[in-house]
Amino acid sequence: MGSTLIAALLTSSFGSTMFMHRVVYAQDSNSNSGFGNTTNLVLPNGKSIPINYLINTGKLSDLTLNKSRATLTATVSSPSASDNNGNLTIQIPRDVLDNKKEGNADEKFTVHVDGKDGTFKETDNTKTTRTLSIQFGKDAKVIDIIGSKSTVQWWW
Repeated sequence: MGSTLIAALLTSSFGSTMFMHRVVYAQDSNSNSGFGNTTNLVLPNGKSIPINYLINTGKLSDLTLNKSRATLTATVSSPSASDNNGNLTIQIPRDVLDNKKEGNADEKFTVHVDGKDGTFKETDNTKTTRTLSIQFGKDAKVIDIIGSKSTVQWWW
């Protein structure tokens, strides 16, 4: 019985450890980045990557990277009751998330707002970042930005 309990605890601990290593959470900080706000993705190795964003109504309450799914998920609060729509402009470092097609050419990201196709446009594209402007409605909660790869270094 004792060895069964130990095995169960080890299995449970290992499963949750694996999940935590594939998902990165953000911490807000005030910055004068030109975007108005910066949040930091904190990696398992303790390093952080700044993500610049601007939200016109509502609030960005969480930003999570799931590296294995190449998905950056933004949790937003709804715009005020008097507004119909909000807009999130986010500058994504290419090593955090990128979307490439054959031949290493840029491909349009896929964006979902609460699981449905979102309205967005890419407003800037450099060697190191891609900037998206994403519209969301007053009842929106989750924005998924889906790419094809994340090359951010997790451990060193």
